Amino acid sequence: MAQTKMPVKIEGQVLDDKGVPLSGVNITIKGASSGVATDRDGNFSLETTENATLVFSSIGYVTREIAVKNATKNLSIKLQPASNTLNDVVVVGYGTQRKVNLTGSVESINSARLADRPVTQLSAALQGIAPGVTVTTTTGAPGSDAGTIRIRGIGTLNNASALVLIDGIEGNMNELDPNMIESISVLKDAASSAIYGSRAANGVLLVTTKRAKGEKLTITYNGYMGKQQATNLPDKVDALDHMRLLNLAYKNTGLTPVFTDAQIEKYSQEMLNNPDLYPNTDWQKEVLTGSGMMQNHSVGISGSSGKLRFLTSLGYLKQDGIIKTSSYERYTLRNNADVKFSDKVSMKMDLQLINRTTTQPGRGLENVFSQMNRIPAIQLGRLTNGKWGEGWNGNNPIAMVEDGGFNKENTLSLQGNLQLSYRPVDWLTAELVAAPRFVNVYGDKFIKAVTTYTGAGSIAFTQPAKTEKTNTNERSWYGNYRASFTADKVFGEHSVKWLLGASKETSHYSDFSAFRDNYLFPDYTVIEAGDKSNQQTTGSATEWALQSFFSRINYDYKGKYLFEANGRYDGTSRFGKGHKWGFFPSFSAGWRISEEAFMDNLRGVLTNLKFRASWGQLGNQLIGNNYNFASNISLGSYAINNRVVSIGALTDMNNALMTWESTDMTNVGVDVTLFNNLSITADWYRKITNDILLILDIPLYIGLNAPYQNAGKVSNVGWELGINYNGHAGKDFTYGINFNISDVKNKVLDLKGISTTGLRQNREGYSIGSIYALEADGYFQSQDEINDHPAQVGVLAPGDIRYVNQNKDNIINNEDYKIIGGTIPRYTYGLNLNAAYKGFSFNAFLQGVGKANGYLYSYAIQPFYSGGTAHEQHKDYWTAENPNALFPRLTYNDGGNNYLPSSFWMKNAAYLRLKNIQLGYTLPISLISKWGMNAVKVYVGGQNLLTRDKFWKGYDVETPVGTGNAYPQVKVYTVGLDIKF
Repeated sequence: MAQTKMPVKIEGQVLDDKGVPLSGVNITIKGASSGVATDRDGNFSLETTENATLVFSSIGYVTREIAVKNATKNLSIKLQPASNTLNDVVVVGYGTQRKVNLTGSVESINSARLADRPVTQLSAALQGIAPGVTVTTTTGAPGSDAGTIRIRGIGTLNNASALVLIDGIEGNMNELDPNMIESISVLKDAASSAIYGSRAANGVLLVTTKRAKGEKLTITYNGYMGKQQATNLPDKVDALDHMRLLNLAYKNTGLTPVFTDAQIEKYSQEMLNNPDLYPNTDWQKEVLTGSGMMQNHSVGISGSSGKLRFLTSLGYLKQDGIIKTSSYERYTLRNNADVKFSDKVSMKMDLQLINRTTTQPGRGLENVFSQMNRIPAIQLGRLTNGKWGEGWNGNNPIAMVEDGGFNKENTLSLQGNLQLSYRPVDWLTAELVAAPRFVNVYGDKFIKAVTTYTGAGSIAFTQPAKTEKTNTNERSWYGNYRASFTADKVFGEHSVKWLLGASKETSHYSDFSAFRDNYLFPDYTVIEAGDKSNQQTTGSATEWALQSFFSRINYDYKGKYLFEANGRYDGTSRFGKGHKWGFFPSFSAGWRISEEAFMDNLRGVLTNLKFRASWGQLGNQLIGNNYNFASNISLGSYAINNRVVSIGALTDMNNALMTWESTDMTNVGVDVTLFNNLSITADWYRKITNDILLILDIPLYIGLNAPYQNAGKVSNVGWELGINYNGHAGKDFTYGINFNISDVKNKVLDLKGISTTGLRQNREGYSIGSIYALEADGYFQSQDEINDHPAQVGVLAPGDIRYVNQNKDNIINNEDYKIIGGTIPRYTYGLNLNAAYKGFSFNAFLQGVGKANGYLYSYAIQPFYSGGTAHEQHKDYWTAENPNALFPRLTYNDGGNNYLPSSFWMKNAAYLRLKNIQLGYTLPISLISKWGMNAVKVYVGGQNLLTRDKFWKGYDVETPVGTGNAYPQVKVYTVGLDIKF
């Protein structure tokens, strides 16, 4: 008689990879049709036999199988997000599409890929996260550490900023609390971007905020505390080394040394006992006394009451800098509400209020860091009695920070977004949108005159001569109004979706400023307390409008053959009559070859294979001044017959023919999904921007400033590759790998013969912002080499930099300059690794650049430049015994041969950086449920912890060009807590 199989009751909870309960997960018994689904808290219960296997499946997650025989009776199952997200909905222009049906190049970034990074500005979180998207962050200053986003290269010599839309409305993504982000879609090619016409030439970022889900009232808290440190600082020499090295530099230049051996010896003996007269100031230690602490807190409440759903979020961010008077504070309040009046009528009503304040020293961060890194240690910073030392000609960066005033900027913005939808029949939706935004920026800048003293106690300088104050107020009003119809109909095996709409955008901006100086009571910092005799006021206003008509049609046959066409017709006030309107079309097609019958045998391996191709035209109306097509009158005042009279003068020549910068883009791509958990996306593109606005020469006898003309041409050709894999080993260990790499070759094709001047230039045949300098050829090793070489600047000696004579004449001069490198990054890449085991989670994100050039000059790297000091690395200088030194022989005021712009000061700016790492633990649900919590996660992490590069020591490789006066990038160590009730 066969033995009866005893029933077994299995209970448990299903969680996502972040430890959040998953509702609606299907749990079936393998080989049978019976099963259950998890409730809204992720819980389930079912009866089966001990020999059965349970199958856990949910759209967007990797399916898992658990053998009952080896399982506990109370299960906790984690599901890993699947890379096979073909059925995911992706946000596109004015709508959504299933990812499987996309024919354009669109990268969708979900909130999970942003949540683990402790950044104050959302743009910085996009660095390295998507192929074709280059983000550069040049400073770590609080409130100013936003990233510059470039999508598929730089296509213009003017404003190359991407268009950012937040829930369909143009906005500033850095104002948002990252915890409120649901997803970000990056529209990279013309097929996906052309629906935005004249504003899309530089790519489009669609930011979607979170909305309430489910019927249950939910409360969440996300917060962290962090500590910041500078990633890199130049290692300056102390007072004694400064004197010794300076003496050598003087001697090498044929000058009498500044210090005798006896003076240096006495200095070494007196430094500790008499620091006022024999200072050894560590300027970095004295200036960088800020706490560097930061904190971020976000509370969200979401729920439903009948036909109303709401999600309210309150966020607070505070970032204190590594200097005392540097900080950033942000309050955010956002409420997203959804109202369903009936099955046919619904409404979205969103409101956002943001208040942010940035504080810096009155004389500016760049001034502080420039002085901090250039002033020698022998200069006095602070006397023992607490008074300010003279620094350098009265410029004392310690006093600038602690007693030099402040520069505060407060921005208050209010954004509304009202969307009314009407669906008279299942296949037709009408939508009306009204989204006004008001922004007020108040500036309060107070520069205090600081008195400095010599070591003997007498007054040395007062810098600046007078205390001064400037108040500014800027107000802007932006209105966005849109109406659209969307028809979505299926005819047998044919599917058609048609969008038709119109929009209007208006903007009005005005500003006002007031200035006074000579404050008798500098602690009373209001404008009224200043002297009226030199008071000044200024003010201006500007406005623009854009009116548009747009349409898109999508066609799908059997899920195999896909086609899309976009068109937008824009009219702008920025151009003159007859040139206001432009039409921007695009076409794209896709073939899902994996759906063909002859691919059936590969169905178990090849889940998806799709080829894509697109072409389109885009525009750029970001041209600086709103009315460059017109001849503007400059207003001012002039003294005539001892009277001040108001005057107006025509100073600019007009160009009524100027119009859009236009971009043509071709894109081909392929999407592959293998084994349901490995996805690969690859694209190649060519982007040509025509009619770039340039200022060309005009005859001098015209007597006016030259106008802008549509004349330039730039190309960007590149490729992108993205690979995603999610898997698991055993029942408890899951892992994921996400890798992307992209490259773009930028080239200026036509500037109508214009050649700019300076270190960074735009030249035909080379990339934008190329480095223009002499080509260094090592050092002169002997006087004979100098005699046999074409003449160079100054009095030369062995150990000086030798330059290549490009034109083969007998002198090194301006004719020998050439393009020696490019500053636009090549081969940008990112690698994200994540793993989870039971309650533990690990995430590491690496980001880098494979090819780029950096160039430091002036006080940043050249020893004793204009009287500055030296670094420890400068001790590796040329001598006959050290002919291959890192630096040339030390000189002082030698006519500048070694300081000329040259490839000697250019360095490899490629790097690999551990951008973020996080280790977390999610508490068991059995422990926290009795406290009324659904999920609790604690974690520790770090940002910018490790960098590998070959750049100049002491400087961050992400700020590769400059004079070393930038606030450095920062490392951030964090500890955080996430709670869900």
